[in-house]
Amino acid sequence: MLVLLATTGLFAAGPKILIVTDVEGVGGVNHADEQLLPGQRRFEESKRLLTGEVNAAVEGALAAGASEVVIWDGHDGSRALSIDQIHPKAVLLQGRPTPADYYLKPKLYDGIVFIGQHAMAGAPNGVLAHSQSFAIEQITINGQPVGEIGQVAAIAGFFEIPLIMLAGDQAACDELLTIQPKAETVAVKRLAGKASVFSLSHDEARARIRQATRAAIGRLKDFAPWKVKGPVELKFVYKPDEKHPSGRTQVYRGANILEANQAWLGK
Repeated sequence: MLVLLATTGLFAAGPKILIVTDVEGVGGVNHADEQLLPGQRRFEESKRLLTGEVNAAVEGALAAGASEVVIWDGHDGSRALSIDQIHPKAVLLQGRPTPADYYLKPKLYDGIVFIGQHAMAGAPNGVLAHSQSFAIEQITINGQPVGEIGQVAAIAGFFEIPLIMLAGDQAACDELLTIQPKAETVAVKRLAGKASVFSLSHDEARARIRQATRAAIGRLKDFAPWKVKGPVELKFVYKPDEKHPSGRTQVYRGANILEANQAWLGK
């Protein structure tokens, strides 16, 4: 009951934080055929490593005085986290389909933290880089290339919520800093050669994530939401495939980013 009441804000005394999760940016995850989907040989390992990084972020948030920490299981239709494994003082958000507002409301949270995040499709030196799908070549908002980081940033900015911290591969960290130059980042891995990866040990990654999350929440006043001016054109450019040998493009429009997202995902 106390947890449920806390999520309504009745006992909120400190900042409220949303942790957005993915798998491709987790330290030690680098193999698309073994580590990304249920049933693959090393997927359970990926889940365990993600859980460790997420719980480290929760620990950092609580140490910084957060009154509420919500974890969004954002990978593959919410199939990467288990309620019996997350930090006992956090709340887990799971389900599909993802709503156009990304479960956000005006100033619902004081800051957003990314854990396990990857860079956008085509990002130089990105590890498992893609934008929503490996079939997509590029996503743009009003002509600006974005990945999932930018998509979340735009919706969060619409609701006056800033991005404050990211843990993922080095390319994802660099990507966030183009949107939020003051963000805390933790590069848990970086590309080595064509597809090989240097990763921090899991314990070291956890320690840095804990510290960076605490530091980011400790200076929330430094962060501003990323605002996208309307009207908005959200464009998806797909790679060529058997049905579309020349590729294809889909465009969604709205008076603002939320309306464009609603056109894409539905209301």
